[in-house]
Amino acid sequence: MTLHQLKVFTTVAKLGSFTEAGKTLQIGQPSVTALVTSLSHELGVKLFEKFGVKSRLTTFGEEWLEISEEILGKVEEAKRRMTEVSGLKRGKILVGGSSSAASSFLPVAVQAFKKQHLGIEVILKIERSEVLERKLLEGELDVAVMGQAPRSALLKAHRYREEEIVAIAPPKHALAGKRSVPLSLIAKQPLIANGTESYVRKQVEKRFSEIGIPFTPVMEVTDHMSGEAIKSAVASGLGIGFITKCHVISDIEAGKLELLKAPALKLKRTMYLVVHRKRQSSLLTRTFIEFLRSAERK
Repeated sequence: MTLHQLKVFTTVAKLGSFTEAGKTLQIGQPSVTALVTSLSHELGVKLFEKFGVKSRLTTFGEEWLEISEEILGKVEEAKRRMTEVSGLKRGKILVGGSSSAASSFLPVAVQAFKKQHLGIEVILKIERSEVLERKLLEGELDVAVMGQAPRSALLKAHRYREEEIVAIAPPKHALAGKRSVPLSLIAKQPLIANGTESYVRKQVEKRFSEIGIPFTPVMEVTDHMSGEAIKSAVASGLGIGFITKCHVISDIEAGKLELLKAPALKLKRTMYLVVHRKRQSSLLTRTFIEFLRSAERK
């Protein structure tokens, strides 16, 4: 049984004539007869009866017409939906983000994308990098924005943007507002840092070590949303913190935090767009990735 047979059958049923159905479908009347006969044999029932020059549906034919129209209707609906998806009018994309991306630019970018593509559902999941990797590998995410390159060879990372790692202090701190603050002076202050497994923590420790200064934080934040905790601790006057700049732009503009000018820090982290290497990205995923890239270029 084929969709073509169903289309031929419904056309004959509506026109009441094999000949007229052939003309409408632009196929020969013998072909119409052969297709309907084959369908009738396959179903094991008689679909039409002859009444003069007209062909009328049997009781079985009437039942099968209802079924055929339902099947053909669903096929057309499926085609329409696929057209909408390919035209980015419908669909869903699962996006992952590390805390650095999630607390700064990614939610804004997702909202901007959704405004441009009103029929697209974007689900944003915020997790630690190792969790994002696992979900990408298991097919639970289409793409992830991560603050470090993935470990698995099955994942492909595209460099997306660079973010500066900065030192922050409360607005009324003694070092706030100075034209240049040496790391040796910062090291004498109470320091607030991420846990030892954090990329930012490792980079800051490495820089302090390179210039021979001990890095001894008085407070460590190990939660995967540590950025918010560090900002809160610094704003409360507990010490100087180190964080990716994209985390704190709005806080600095609002006067809640102060960015210390520490030329010797000179640290940056690369943000990556990560997809599964073996899984072909959908048009929607590729469009979302290109949207993020184009927004970054502006």
